Amino acid sequence: MKLHFPITDINKGIEELKSAKTPPTNYDWDKQETVPCELAFMLVGDQGVYLMPNTNDGKHNAKRDKDESKFVIYANECDPTKMEFDEWWENKRNSFGGDDGVEFMALSELEPIIAKAKKHLVIDISASRFEVTHD
Repeated sequence: MKLHFPITDINKGIEELKSAKTPPTNYDWDKQETVPCELAFMLVGDQGVYLMPNTNDGKHNAKRDKDESKFVIYANECDPTKMEFDEWWENKRNSFGGDDGVEFMALSELEPIIAKAKKHLVIDISASRFEVTHD
């Protein structure tokens, strides 16, 4: 299923990533410690499907109260803030599957695709793969 992420929101996500004061980290399960990692979007299947910058204190997240959700970019097809539950839930299951999960997508790999996008970053996702394009 193709998921469309508005390029205007993607650009805000890049602002978030590049303006962060604290470098992003991941937990390395082998080393049992937190380690630095590169700037990235996380493709998340949860309450909808969304892209989330892996930073906490950039331009957009720094403005949020502690209780507010972090800045996310919902797929047009799986946005619980704009769609009825049955519609976004079915689209989430058809694209990401029924379980929650995260896929790490390095900004360095996405930037050449984003630079060509006019309207959307498009992620064609299925149970066995995903492909990133633009429109």
